[in-house]
Amino acid sequence: MIPRPPYPVVLLTLFVVFLVLSTFGPWRTKSALATHPSNSTITKVFCYSDSSTPATYFSRILDVNLPAAGGVSTLPLNSAFVNYLAEEYDFKSGSQYSTGCRLFETLSQAEAAKQKLIADAQRANKQVVEISWNPGPLVVKPQGDFVSIGPKVPPPIHTFCALGNADTMYFSAVFDTTSTDVQAWNNAFKDFLSKTYGFEAEVDATCTPLNTTREAQRVLEARIGGVRYNRHKAVETGWKFGSNTVASTRPRPKPTPKPDDDPEPVANSRPAPAAPPANITDFATKEVPQVLAYCQNDRMVSGAFDCYCMQRALYNYRMEHAKDPGPPEPFESLFAKDKLDCSGCIAQFVVEWATSRAQSASLPLPVAQCVARRFNTTLRAKPQPSHVKELFNAAIAACK
Repeated sequence: MIPRPPYPVVLLTLFVVFLVLSTFGPWRTKSALATHPSNSTITKVFCYSDSSTPATYFSRILDVNLPAAGGVSTLPLNSAFVNYLAEEYDFKSGSQYSTGCRLFETLSQAEAAKQKLIADAQRANKQVVEISWNPGPLVVKPQGDFVSIGPKVPPPIHTFCALGNADTMYFSAVFDTTSTDVQAWNNAFKDFLSKTYGFEAEVDATCTPLNTTREAQRVLEARIGGVRYNRHKAVETGWKFGSNTVASTRPRPKPTPKPDDDPEPVANSRPAPAAPPANITDFATKEVPQVLAYCQNDRMVSGAFDCYCMQRALYNYRMEHAKDPGPPEPFESLFAKDKLDCSGCIAQFVVEWATSRAQSASLPLPVAQCVARRFNTTLRAKPQPSHVKELFNAAIAACK
């Protein structure tokens, strides 16, 4: 494989984490979870962006049916809204609360809250943009002791694939798919390269799923630029998964010369750094879903850290230690021994999550807020998943 910048393989990145819940009516809260009375029914919801950017975006009021009592998470809906803004408007925000989705019992409550937010934005001289975003039917799904609200049909994955050797790297175009069968992407791309370019590879392609077409296109262009910067050939095939892409009219690249046919090296040419061995790349790729499951199945770890970021951190670790002797150390051992730096993966809303978690332990709000602040401080000083429960319990003991 041609050496390239260490862009991480991120599998099945279906959602990004933007958690802001209702702050109107019975659900006035900034916590990760909201609660509502058992005799109430949520029927309306709308989403909006924060006021830290020149424009403030508002969705239309959407229908939802939520009769169950308990905690409510708008993570799936919020994530879909952020992805839409990023895709259609190149939305970026440095604010912690980049977007929010609010829940209401009645249409009149929702309309009143939306009009107030619009008026506030106008007074702040912000451009108000009411968008026609349609996430499709909304569904409510049980998530342990709470429920989540999100689109019935998840958004597509935006992906590109790359495969090559020491002479040439082949790139697909960015393609959209709801399939999560990474092996199918790989097999189809390899088959296309074989039929179109006569290129045969024993290793799998690297396919990189991302949240938006914009992001995927930027990463693809950076990868291509990195290959060419290292004075190798990058072939943009235009292939997309699921398409009947015809054979390219471009000439096939010359085959890699055999060792005894190699030309003399050019004087003062820059040697390319060694690429990670194919076996460690394959190992790291197959390990990614296991790490995601490890994180998401632990309520403490998934509350404190961004699970997808942990995937990337582990993949980068594997690439950096590709030449270590012996078999790769199991990721559970890396976490247990604090060998993986997760300082960049602390969850965006860790303070809100910790406050909600402390309140669920029957702590009053002032104590819960103290716990959240202390936990956030100690977690940033010791950002390892194996210490999350210990740090949280220590924060409770200190704040009681």
